[in-house]
Amino acid sequence: MLEYQKQNCELTLREGISIYHSSFPDSKEIYKDGSEKKIWRYHDATHVIFGMDVSLEEEAILDTWAIWGTDFTLIQALSYYKLPELKELQDKLFKELKVSGFLMLYKNVFKTKIKVLRKVWKMKKKWPYQFPNEYYDKKISDLRKEYGISILKPEEKEFQKLMWSGALTGRLNAE
Repeated sequence: MLEYQKQNCELTLREGISIYHSSFPDSKEIYKDGSEKKIWRYHDATHVIFGMDVSLEEEAILDTWAIWGTDFTLIQALSYYKLPELKELQDKLFKELKVSGFLMLYKNVFKTKIKVLRKVWKMKKKWPYQFPNEYYDKKISDLRKEYGISILKPEEKEFQKLMWSGALTGRLNAE
Protein backbone atom coordinates (compact mmCIF):
# COMPACT_ATOMS: atom_id res chain seq x y z
CA MET A 1 0.00 0.00 0.00
CA LEU A 2 1.30 3.41 -0.93
CA GLU A 3 1.23 6.11 1.75
CA TYR A 4 -1.44 8.20 -0.02
CA GLN A 5 -3.68 5.11 -0.07
CA LYS A 6 -4.24 5.45 3.67
CA GLN A 7 -7.43 7.34 4.53
CA ASN A 8 -5.78 9.65 7.07
CA CYS A 9 -2.63 10.31 5.05
CA GLU A 10 -0.69 13.25 6.48
CA LEU A 11 1.25 13.97 3.27
CA THR A 12 0.47 17.01 1.17
CA LEU A 13 -1.22 16.50 -2.18
CA ARG A 14 2.10 17.43 -3.84
CA GLU A 15 3.92 14.71 -1.86
CA GLY A 16 1.18 12.19 -2.67
CA ILE A 17 1.47 12.91 -6.39
CA SER A 18 5.24 12.46 -6.14
CA ILE A 19 4.75 9.03 -4.51
CA TYR A 20 2.15 8.15 -7.14
CA HIS A 21 4.66 9.00 -9.89
CA SER A 22 7.44 7.05 -8.17
CA SER A 23 5.17 3.97 -8.15
CA PHE A 24 5.11 3.79 -11.96
CA PRO A 25 6.88 0.73 -13.36
CA ASP A 26 9.82 1.58 -15.61
CA SER A 27 7.75 0.50 -18.61
CA LYS A 28 5.02 3.08 -17.91
CA GLU A 29 5.46 6.65 -19.05
CA ILE A 30 4.46 9.56 -16.81
CA TYR A 31 2.54 11.93 -19.06
CA LYS A 32 3.47 15.58 -18.66
CA ASP A 33 1.36 18.64 -19.32
CA GLY A 34 2.30 21.25 -21.86
CA SER A 35 2.18 24.88 -20.84
CA GLU A 36 -1.32 25.31 -22.29
CA LYS A 37 -2.92 22.28 -20.68
CA LYS A 38 -2.92 20.85 -17.19
CA ILE A 39 -5.14 17.83 -17.63
CA TRP A 40 -2.52 15.24 -16.59
CA ARG A 41 -1.77 16.99 -13.32
CA TYR A 42 -5.48 17.05 -12.49
CA HIS A 43 -5.84 13.41 -13.50
CA ASP A 44 -2.86 12.34 -11.37
CA ALA A 45 -4.28 14.25 -8.40
CA THR A 46 -7.53 12.25 -8.68
CA HIS A 47 -5.50 9.05 -8.32
CA VAL A 48 -4.09 10.42 -5.07
CA ILE A 49 -7.19 12.04 -3.57
CA PHE A 50 -9.26 8.89 -4.25
CA GLY A 51 -6.42 6.50 -3.27
CA MET A 52 -6.05 4.70 -6.60
CA ASP A 53 -2.84 3.19 -7.97
CA VAL A 54 -1.60 3.06 -11.56
CA SER A 55 -2.97 -0.40 -12.44
CA LEU A 56 -5.43 -0.85 -15.28
CA GLU A 57 -8.07 -2.07 -12.82
CA GLU A 58 -7.75 0.95 -10.54
CA GLU A 59 -7.67 3.24 -13.57
CA ALA A 60 -11.04 1.73 -14.57
CA ILE A 61 -12.36 2.25 -11.03
CA LEU A 62 -11.06 5.83 -11.01
CA ASP A 63 -13.37 6.58 -13.95
CA THR A 64 -16.32 6.12 -11.59
CA TRP A 65 -14.78 8.45 -9.00
CA ALA A 66 -14.02 11.06 -11.69
CA ILE A 67 -17.41 10.95 -13.43
CA TRP A 68 -19.56 10.99 -10.30
CA GLY A 69 -17.31 12.39 -7.55
CA THR A 70 -15.78 15.37 -9.33
CA ASP A 71 -17.03 18.32 -11.34
CA PHE A 72 -15.33 16.88 -14.46
CA THR A 73 -17.31 18.19 -17.43
CA LEU A 74 -18.15 16.64 -20.79
CA ILE A 75 -15.90 19.24 -22.48
CA GLN A 76 -12.98 18.21 -20.25
CA ALA A 77 -13.67 14.54 -20.93
CA LEU A 78 -13.68 15.11 -24.69
CA SER A 79 -10.41 17.06 -24.56
CA TYR A 80 -8.88 14.31 -22.41
CA TYR A 81 -9.88 11.56 -24.85
CA LYS A 82 -8.43 13.54 -27.78
CA LEU A 83 -4.93 13.61 -26.28
CA PRO A 84 -2.48 11.84 -28.63
CA GLU A 85 -0.74 9.98 -25.80
CA LEU A 86 -4.05 8.62 -24.52
CA LYS A 87 -5.11 7.62 -28.02
CA GLU A 88 -1.80 5.79 -28.48
CA LEU A 89 -2.25 3.98 -25.15
CA GLN A 90 -5.84 3.02 -26.00
CA ASP A 91 -4.73 1.66 -29.38
CA LYS A 92 -2.00 -0.43 -27.71
CA LEU A 93 -4.45 -1.78 -25.12
CA PHE A 94 -7.12 -2.63 -27.70
CA LYS A 95 -4.53 -4.36 -29.87
CA GLU A 96 -3.44 -6.56 -26.96
CA LEU A 97 -6.64 -6.99 -24.94
CA LYS A 98 -9.22 -6.77 -27.70
CA VAL A 99 -12.84 -6.02 -26.86
CA SER A 100 -13.11 -9.26 -24.89
CA GLY A 101 -10.26 -8.13 -22.57
CA PHE A 102 -11.98 -4.83 -21.86
CA LEU A 103 -15.26 -6.59 -21.18
CA MET A 104 -13.43 -8.87 -18.73
CA LEU A 105 -11.76 -5.85 -17.09
CA TYR A 106 -15.08 -4.11 -16.46
CA LYS A 107 -16.70 -7.35 -15.33
CA ASN A 108 -13.83 -7.80 -12.84
CA VAL A 109 -14.16 -4.30 -11.34
CA PHE A 110 -17.97 -3.95 -11.48
CA LYS A 111 -18.58 -4.73 -7.77
CA THR A 112 -15.85 -2.31 -6.73
CA LYS A 113 -17.33 0.42 -8.94
CA ILE A 114 -20.66 -0.03 -7.10
CA LYS A 115 -18.81 0.47 -3.79
CA VAL A 116 -17.29 3.66 -5.19
CA LEU A 117 -20.74 4.95 -6.15
CA ARG A 118 -21.94 4.39 -2.57
CA LYS A 119 -18.95 6.37 -1.31
CA VAL A 120 -19.56 9.15 -3.85
CA TRP A 121 -23.16 9.53 -2.66
CA LYS A 122 -21.85 10.12 0.87
CA MET A 123 -19.40 12.86 -0.14
CA LYS A 124 -20.07 16.37 1.20
CA LYS A 125 -19.30 17.95 -2.17
CA LYS A 126 -17.67 17.07 -5.47
CA TRP A 127 -13.90 17.26 -5.82
CA PRO A 128 -12.94 20.16 -8.13
CA TYR A 129 -11.24 18.46 -11.09
CA GLN A 130 -9.37 21.70 -11.81
CA PHE A 131 -8.43 22.40 -8.21
CA PRO A 132 -6.68 25.56 -6.97
CA ASN A 133 -2.86 25.54 -6.79
CA GLU A 134 -2.95 25.99 -3.00
CA TYR A 135 -4.35 22.45 -2.69
CA TYR A 136 -0.88 21.11 -3.51
CA ASP A 137 0.31 22.20 -0.08
CA LYS A 138 -2.71 20.94 1.87
CA LYS A 139 -2.69 17.61 3.66
CA ILE A 140 -4.48 14.84 1.82
CA SER A 141 -6.36 13.93 5.02
CA ASP A 142 -7.65 17.52 5.35
CA LEU A 143 -8.80 17.59 1.73
CA ARG A 144 -10.57 14.26 2.13
CA LYS A 145 -12.31 15.53 5.27
CA GLU A 146 -13.39 18.73 3.55
CA TYR A 147 -14.94 16.84 0.63
CA GLY A 148 -16.15 13.84 2.62
CA ILE A 149 -14.01 11.42 0.62
CA SER A 150 -13.80 7.93 2.09
CA ILE A 151 -11.37 5.96 -0.08
CA LEU A 152 -11.62 2.25 -0.68
CA LYS A 153 -9.97 0.06 1.92
CA PRO A 154 -7.75 -2.70 0.51
CA GLU A 155 -10.36 -5.33 1.37
CA GLU A 156 -12.99 -3.35 -0.59
CA LYS A 157 -10.98 -3.69 -3.78
CA GLU A 158 -12.51 -6.97 -4.86
CA PHE A 159 -11.27 -7.70 -8.33
CA GLN A 160 -9.17 -10.14 -10.22
CA LYS A 161 -6.18 -8.68 -12.06
CA LEU A 162 -6.28 -8.90 -15.82
CA MET A 163 -3.17 -10.56 -17.22
CA TRP A 164 -1.55 -8.45 -19.91
CA SER A 165 1.96 -7.19 -20.74
CA GLY A 166 1.56 -3.98 -18.71
CA ALA A 167 0.01 -5.58 -15.61
CA LEU A 168 1.44 -4.62 -12.25
CA THR A 169 2.76 -7.74 -10.60
CA GLY A 170 2.28 -7.26 -6.88
CA ARG A 171 4.88 -4.49 -6.72
CA LEU A 172 2.52 -1.98 -5.10
CA ASN A 173 0.88 -4.44 -2.73
CA ALA A 174 4.24 -5.41 -1.23
CA GLU A 175 4.96 -1.88 0.00
